[in-house]
Amino acid sequence: GGVRDLGQPEQGLVDYIKSLHQGWSEEIHYVLDHTPDEAVEQRDLYDRPPEVLRSWSKGGVTLLGDACHPMMPNLGQGGCQAIEDAFVLGEELAQVQTTADLPDALQAYYRKRVLRVSAVQGLSRMASDLIINAFDTPWSPRDSLGTSIQSVATTMLRPFLQYVIFPLQFLFLYSFFPTGGMGNLPKELEKDWKQRHYATSMAAFEKAQREGQTVRPSFFSKDDGNQLAA
Repeated sequence: GGVRDLGQPEQGLVDYIKSLHQGWSEEIHYVLDHTPDEAVEQRDLYDRPPEVLRSWSKGGVTLLGDACHPMMPNLGQGGCQAIEDAFVLGEELAQVQTTADLPDALQAYYRKRVLRVSAVQGLSRMASDLIINAFDTPWSPRDSLGTSIQSVATTMLRPFLQYVIFPLQFLFLYSFFPTGGMGNLPKELEKDWKQRHYATSMAAFEKAQREGQTVRPSFFSKDDGNQLAA
């Protein structure tokens, strides 16, 4: 990806980023106000079309993860799909008896994975394109930011996205469970989490409402002349 020359930082870069976050919480602007231009890096993102016509495997060599199916990060599936690759690859290699069987095993691994991975690549690309080109700051009566056609469309689509599209999307993304379903474990974990953290979280909300919320010092603030470290 493109990397800026830190010796010649872009002037007004932080101001440009702040303009993209108008109406966001004060913590965001507090951090940006204490961020020098030269600390901002450009990190480009790349993907490529699915390899449905060319195998990832050749002879005794194969690929997995981003090496063969890079995807946009919007669904958080890059590492997840690599883990799935490794599981299926391990299953196929476990059945290999001789080196002569290896090429066929690697091709079987490719065939088992290519359709699912291609679908995830497509969903990730679609999510990225929608976020960048179709959606905008939702309309809100509390400010005048969401006034574009995209903003109105985003606001109108929110219930459909929240209750239809996103559940179906995640149902597909998390449908790979080769060791069997988890039964009631997710609900039990959710119940346990609520029981353990509900009281403390509500107390924190009440304190913030009663006393106000204090913005903590920025990572870039200085104390006694020394730069704070995370």
